[in-house]
Amino acid sequence: MRLTARELLILFAAGAAGGLVGDAGHVQAGTTTYLDDATPFIWESALWFPILVGLATASLGELRLRLGPPRPGFDPRVGIGAIAAVLALYAVTALVHDQPEGPATTLIVMLSVLIACWLAGGRPAIVCGLAAAVAGPLAEIVIVELDLAEYADSADTLFGVALWLPALYFAFGFVAARLAELLVARR
Repeated sequence: MRLTARELLILFAAGAAGGLVGDAGHVQAGTTTYLDDATPFIWESALWFPILVGLATASLGELRLRLGPPRPGFDPRVGIGAIAAVLALYAVTALVHDQPEGPATTLIVMLSVLIACWLAGGRPAIVCGLAAAVAGPLAEIVIVELDLAEYADSADTLFGVALWLPALYFAFGFVAARLAELLVARR
């Protein structure tokens, strides 16, 4: 099963918009700073950031459907709740970036686990979460290495990015997977 072009566009738009909201919190709190002003900005983010998040969301949705049949049943409240949960987690990461690393990372990891448990999804969702938890931080590490952006000194212990970043991406992967299932169930 595959996502339609319309469904991919919906996932892209949801990811890009969510990325803008979350990134605005990071920029405003000082968690991240953009160093390159050569590209245009949209709100607080360099234009390439929401594009990357949108592409990641659509890609994870497509990955989810290739891993097995989606769960049946369409409830838009689940989709709204999933988006709200990951945006809330994103906001918490902005608020804890200058807090002691151990408790802040534990908080983010445990909230990510709670989101994953709430959304369930089994092996396909876990694969999407793990893929996001690896690919997302690696992409951000490359962004930092290219001097396009940087994390605050208090949040850069994982090769220049925050130690809690994989947990944020893990929850994001679960949400993208669930949104793809909901879109297919809506057909």
